[in-house]
Amino acid sequence: MALLDKPPTPGTRTAALDRIRAALPDLAPAERRVADRILEDPSQAIALSISEFAELVGVAQPTVSRFCRNVGFPGYAALRLGVANDFAADSHNAREVTGDALGGLADRLRSDSNLKLAAQALRAARQVEIWTTAQLGSAGAALAAGLAEFSARAAHSAVPAHWPTRARGLEPGSVVVLLTYDGTEFGADPGLEAARAAGAKLVYIAALPARPLLKSADISVPLPEGPGSGLAGAELVGLLLAETMTEAVRELSALAGPPGPVSPWRAWPAQTIFLPGGPATGGEPIPAIHITAPASVRRQTLVLFYNGFTAPKEQGLPPGVPNNRVSPHIVASLLNAGHDVLIPEMPGHGDRKRAWEQVAVAHRDSFTGRGADYLAMARDESSLIVDAVLAQGLVTDPARLAVVGQSWGGFHAIAKLAADPRIRCGVSIMPVCDVTLLPDFADLGDRPRVRSGNLGPDLGAGLAARPLLIIAGSRDTLCTPEHIAAFVSGIAPAYAAAGASDLLQHVVLDDAGHEFDARQVDGALMLLDQYLGSNA
Repeated sequence: MALLDKPPTPGTRTAALDRIRAALPDLAPAERRVADRILEDPSQAIALSISEFAELVGVAQPTVSRFCRNVGFPGYAALRLGVANDFAADSHNAREVTGDALGGLADRLRSDSNLKLAAQALRAARQVEIWTTAQLGSAGAALAAGLAEFSARAAHSAVPAHWPTRARGLEPGSVVVLLTYDGTEFGADPGLEAARAAGAKLVYIAALPARPLLKSADISVPLPEGPGSGLAGAELVGLLLAETMTEAVRELSALAGPPGPVSPWRAWPAQTIFLPGGPATGGEPIPAIHITAPASVRRQTLVLFYNGFTAPKEQGLPPGVPNNRVSPHIVASLLNAGHDVLIPEMPGHGDRKRAWEQVAVAHRDSFTGRGADYLAMARDESSLIVDAVLAQGLVTDPARLAVVGQSWGGFHAIAKLAADPRIRCGVSIMPVCDVTLLPDFADLGDRPRVRSGNLGPDLGAGLAARPLLIIAGSRDTLCTPEHIAAFVSGIAPAYAAAGASDLLQHVVLDDAGHEFDARQVDGALMLLDQYLGSNA
């Protein structure tokens, strides 16, 4: 029976329970026992792993797998999700009956500051374990499935006997969610003790909380009491919690650009390569990371991408680092839009400095005349990079080559675009146009290398007649909108003289600081779509 051979029953997404009922006459006796158990208590199928459920029913795991295929699902995981979707649809239908009451409960959850704290903890966690009472097994499974959509490593269990083993496998930085409607005492459970020993953060969610857990939990979220009473009311509130928490994590995930398989929160395959050096680099090669877009959307274009100050090239790769995921968000969006990405190491960063050197110290030495001139290199090595990507076949036509950078990388994007006329277009996000705006270099404005290397009107001739989008934020206190506007005003006459004023775009995003904003991606992708062509 194929999954979509029979139209889903109205009010459900997969009609999983209906399919099981329809298949009953054709099932073998052992599979019939599996079906009867699911129909008797669907929350158990949602809450338990395949081994746990097979043990409960008294059948072998292959019997459960065979049953899943016979009712139209590729495996047990898909069946669990289908049953959970039925529960979610039921809760939606119930909301139509009790809309005002449930709407009020949802508003209470969304406005709770602790729910926002819990969502932040889930988004940042290396792993998430969701442990529930059997009563809220469907809610736990729905929350795990929702988190998985945003590349969170989430799993659910409603069997306390299995929690100690699960806890021992937790990585540092993990979170355990304890979800119950009543005052169930999780506190003395060995699994909870093992989670604490593993260093996991504890999030406790309950309508009728147990006092010891309120004291020991890192974050506690009050679960409102639902309309009605008994199992149905508890399940309804649990599913509402799962939906609201998933929405909160979705907002924190800051997803931007077109949907696709690349996530800023999950690793994506990449390759380290070396671009041949030349006089501009003292003969040293330039390390870089090459990332290929998903095959289904690949455009045969290449975007050179540059990170913020101090960030090595690896920080542009999804998932980045916990305190800086700006670049991975932009890179993931570029990849999902079909653009291959190359992240060259910037001068004085990562593998292009001595291991013991601090980036700020190395740059201060450079700006004051000691060692290599990093500001000059930002321009001079541009042609080396373009030559290399063409020679290595990373892109076959320079008209399909662009450069994008954010913050210090925005400085590099403008410098690279100005220095090599073969680069088709560029996007500079929150660029550092004057290095003395960075606190470490505020006193170096009179140094010759800084005066000659800062971005200024002299770049206009090199930039003019090629599309350039410069994005600022109205609340940016580092790369202020005023200093970015001054740079744009300085190069605008060159664009006007070339009859290309429309190719210079300057956008100030309302209520945006020196941080990631999805509108930055929207603007960048629009420019790339316009000037780098459509899918090959």
